[in-house]
Amino acid sequence: MSLQNYLRDALLAQAAYLRRKAALTRVAERLRDQTGVPADERRAVLDAIADAHTERADQLNDRSTP
Repeated sequence: MSLQNYLRDALLAQAAYLRRKAALTRVAERLRDQTGVPADERRAVLDAIADAHTERADQLNDRSTP
């Protein structure tokens, strides 16, 4: 890899990092005065997401098995 390509990639990675950091800062500012989600509701949502991922993985595995 040339030095120019290396520096370009490093610059692009740093720019992406700074954009993500700025976006997270904006979200944190918007949420600062919001009440938190109760733990049981948070757990229910995370469980539903995990179940959906498991179901999708099962579907993909069923299709890949001849």
